[in-house]
Amino acid sequence: MVLYTVVVALMDWFSFTRPSGEGTGVTEALPFAGTAPIALPGLTTLRKRLPETFQAYATASPTGNSTGNSTENSTGNSADDIPATGTNPNELPSLSVLIPARNEEKNIAACVESLCAQDYPGRLEILVLDDGSEDRTGEIVAAIAQQDSRVRVIRGGELLPGWKGKPNALRQLKEVATGELLLLTDADCIFYPGALAGAVRHREKVGADCLSLKPYLECGTFWEHVMLPLQYFLVFAMLPIPCVGGTKNAAFAAANGAFLLLPAKTYDALGGHEAVKGEMAEDVKFAQYVKLRGYKLVYGDGTTTYKVRMYDSLNGIYNGFSKNLFPAMDRSLPVLIGWCLFLITTQVVPFLFVGVSVFHQVRTWDSFWFPFWHVMVAMTLRIALTLRFRQALWAVITHPLGWLITMAIAWNSAYLHYSGKGHSWKGRVYQG
Repeated sequence: MVLYTVVVALMDWFSFTRPSGEGTGVTEALPFAGTAPIALPGLTTLRKRLPETFQAYATASPTGNSTGNSTENSTGNSADDIPATGTNPNELPSLSVLIPARNEEKNIAACVESLCAQDYPGRLEILVLDDGSEDRTGEIVAAIAQQDSRVRVIRGGELLPGWKGKPNALRQLKEVATGELLLLTDADCIFYPGALAGAVRHREKVGADCLSLKPYLECGTFWEHVMLPLQYFLVFAMLPIPCVGGTKNAAFAAANGAFLLLPAKTYDALGGHEAVKGEMAEDVKFAQYVKLRGYKLVYGDGTTTYKVRMYDSLNGIYNGFSKNLFPAMDRSLPVLIGWCLFLITTQVVPFLFVGVSVFHQVRTWDSFWFPFWHVMVAMTLRIALTLRFRQALWAVITHPLGWLITMAIAWNSAYLHYSGKGHSWKGRVYQG
């Protein structure tokens, strides 16, 4: 397991690409400014010596063609499905940003205003669906719309039987969207200058039918720093990123629901979110469906594209992840048990063995040195990811604690499912 983690982490480090070049001028907005990963001693030399297949595999189409060319997938459509631009060679395809919003009065203004500030070289519309909010969400967006004609607020209709909230909201937003490209995002996202243009060009560059980007995770409280950066670790320790865009296997699928960029005609061909209408973890399930239909999915680094403050308390983290952790595992107890065993044996128990051995001054191979190397691998990866993704370095020491709480959340998620209590979110309770 340690060897697997090391190999996957190395592959992902060089394959988890981000939008770059013109249109991503965000360096002044971020801590540890810079649009490239933090430079570590010898990293440049190491990268040159590593097999170039890491990079090629990450951006290769499922048919093995170069990403610079249009390829055919099993649906008969162009693999990149890039809409033609206008007569201006610098103009990008028209873009509709779709934002489901329910009880988001704390976040929605910053989100919409960051989109209004984009210098997008093409037609841009920002569509916000007020999904039955019980606060001032709709009123806030309406006020912004009066100042910027690109913004529209849509009053949400009923939650259809069998549909969860977000897929149902996206269904309604798609009905009024007019852009050639669609960006499906969330109301708590804040986009950096040049984000939209950079992401659209990046999708073209990698030849993706659907591009999803992982955000910069903004943390404020102690528990946010303990818990949220583990998302980066989970990707780099368990998911071979090159397999997401380089294979047809839907098991290697990942996406962040806060950023899904794809052509409108591809979204239509997929049937929108109908195939995953009843899913709480609709982003992961949608990503799997994209690959099952033969389209190319690319998952990348969006930390210089947008940021998200997901939660602001331990209670928020606990309830937020409880709604989708078990559903993301296909509601499978064997998967949950296997996942927890992996985390316990690699991310928790080795720390306990090392701590007890140090306390009792024992240095045997089985009680100290073997678990010590597990700890070294975990900590090296955690520190490297902390630097790359600009997280708090002090939180590294809380690594095993964070995983223990994560496993508790996963089991609570399973309990809510089997007990029939359902998953509560934004004033609604969902079953399943």
